[in-house]
Formats: sequence, C-alpha cells, structure tokens
Amino acid sequence: MSLNNSQQLQIAVVIQNYTRIGGAERYCVELTERLARQHKVHVYCQSIGTSQSKDIQFHIIPKRLDKPRYINDLLFARWVRQATENKFDIIHAHARIPHANVQTLHVPCILSRYTEISGLKKFLRYLNTAISPRMLSYLWLEKQQLCTKNNRQIIAVSELLAKNILCSYPEISQNINIAYPGIQVDSMPEVHVSSRNKQRTLLNISEENFTLLFVANNYKNKGLGVLLEAIHQINDSSIHLIVAGNDSPEKFIDQVKGFQLTQNVHFIGVCEDMNTFYPAADALVHPTLSDTYAMVVLEAMAYSLPVIVSNKNYCGFSEHLSTNEAILIDNPKDSTEIAAHIKTLLNNPKHCLFLAKNGHKKTQSITWEKTLEQTLLAYGKSLADNKHV
Repeated sequence: MSLNNSQQLQIAVVIQNYTRIGGAERYCVELTERLARQHKVHVYCQSIGTSQSKDIQFHIIPKRLDKPRYINDLLFARWVRQATENKFDIIHAHARIPHANVQTLHVPCILSRYTEISGLKKFLRYLNTAISPRMLSYLWLEKQQLCTKNNRQIIAVSELLAKNILCSYPEISQNINIAYPGIQVDSMPEVHVSSRNKQRTLLNISEENFTLLFVANNYKNKGLGVLLEAIHQINDSSIHLIVAGNDSPEKFIDQVKGFQLTQNVHFIGVCEDMNTFYPAADALVHPTLSDTYAMVVLEAMAYSLPVIVSNKNYCGFSEHLSTNEAILIDNPKDSTEIAAHIKTLLNNPKHCLFLAKNGHKKTQSITWEKTLEQTLLAYGKSLADNKHV
C-alpha cells in the first residue's frame, strides 16, 4: 500500500552515529534529510558528526561506556525503545534494535558467518560463539531485528545483501525490500577544476602524475595492501595514490616504505566532504573483498572518474556494471591482475575517457529521490493495517 502524497508521518530515525563519514551513516543522513522535507522526523543517536537540519529534531541517547561495544549496543537498544516505542507512526532503524517498523541493513547479517560455511569450521565457529557473550548478544539482537513481527519491513541496500539476508532468514522473504544508495553532485565543472588544482598542489602532485584514489574505512578489507603491491609491480614513479578514510595508516607504513612509495602515497585521513578530492584523482581503485554496495564507486563515477572495482561476487554495486562502464576485477587478491588494469588506464587515455563517460551516464539514473521513493513504499507496507493509511 502506498502513502498519500499529502500524508505527514511522525518518524523516528535510529542510528548510533549521525555523520556523513561511512557509507551506512551517509546513507542515513541523506535519506533522513529528504524524509524531513515532508514528514515530522526525530533522530535518536549517540553522536552527531555533521550539520543538523533545522527540519529534524535530534535526541541524544547517552553513551555510558565505549567498551565492551556489545554492552553499549544492548543499552542503546533498550533506551531507544523506552524513548520511541508506540510514540511514532514509523520507527526506522539503521542500528540493531528489536522494535523498529522498518529496518535498513547495510552490512551482511551475522548469522551468515555460520550458514555460509560447513564441516569442522562451522562446528568450531559455533563452539567459539557459545562462550562469547558478544557474539551471543549480537545474534540475539539480529534475530529480533530480522522478523516479520507487526508487519516489519526489512530494507537491504543491494541485491547482494538481500541474498545474504535471505540465506540466513528465508522466513522474511515477503518482507524484504531494496533501496539503493543515491548520488548528488552539486558543484559545477569549474569548481572541480579549482578543487583539483588546489588538492594536487597541497599534496605536491603535478598535473603530469597519474593519480589513483582509494577510499575506505577498513583499509585491509577494501584491498589497500594488494593495491600497494600492484603499484610497486608497475614501477612507475609518475603514479600517485591518495588514500582517504577512517583507518590507521600505521598498519601500512612499513609496506609503503618497503616498496619505496613514500613520496607517492598520500594518506589524508577522514574526510567528511570528499567533493574536493574526487576531482583531484584520475581514477578510483576499489579492490574490495566484501562490500554490500560501495557508495564510493558510485560517487567516483558521478565525478566522471574511471573505476577499477571488484566484480559482483565481492561488491554489490558491480551487479549493475558492465565492462563498458568499469573495469571489473576477477580476483581482488591478485596484485598482478590489478596492476594490469591500472596499466590499461595509464597507457590508454581514450579508454579512460570511454569508461568515464559511460560511468557518469550510469549515475544519472541513481538518485536519493529514488532511495526515498523505495523507502516510502516500505513504510506503506509496514502501515498496511493502519486505518490512517
């Protein structure tokens, strides 16, 4: 059942960290700001790390302790329930809480750690879980999340994630929805040129240097190590790499020094607004081992960057990409393959432009307005038994 265009809902959005840093968090912020244009929106969170829209009311849930994290998660779920239950038309969670009407998942479900393996490995993992309060609590919270109680709707951000969820929780098949992340690039081409010149100057990268961009909050899982190996194999001093994200460079400093790439690898750390750094690069490389969607790839393509990204077995967004729109990595653990793909871009400017144009065209149909539309459809399903809908 769809909602009336004139209907205004009272919505509680729940997320622990309301910030634009991180794919799940940025998804939540972008969607929530659009929901607030029509509906009464309250955000319940433990921290705010971005600008606060005047259309949204914010409520801070106290964080009594940082560690152990699972205790904080359990307390957060309990206190949010006390603050929101039976007080809103829709409780939309981007966090592990057991009482939401609509639950958006951004990462693979925990139970899949057990359903996707077999034999001795599976037995040992269950044995380890039996003595782990942390894993037991997360499995309990997830079981409370992923159910059809009160017509609860589950939103996955990609087909890849939906398959992962249904593999472990097939009973929710009639209640699962997909709402992809969107994209919005506001700045003008002349602003991109200015940003490119400014950032390259700050990083001491000349216009002649072919510059790759890597963005992640988990450098290891997203493939920074193998990317550094690939650049080392190419052995071309004109190649530079910008590394952005919320992770520790120290883990890779020895590798960078060992490969003699100290002058060519630039760690810029956390950056809430990547708009100034996409234009500074010539291509994005994302050799991820596991990504339910990979918003960074979508954003790079929106900035007309050619991208090298793991195929659909590793990256949810790659399900929507053809070889005319991106270079797809067969094995993201193979540095030789990644090196070959980088050399393809380095040595073939026409192919770079071909991928950049097709990739940019692809992004024009992927918008936050469509994300909002799919989310509201899930709201309508959740409220199907409500006399006001």
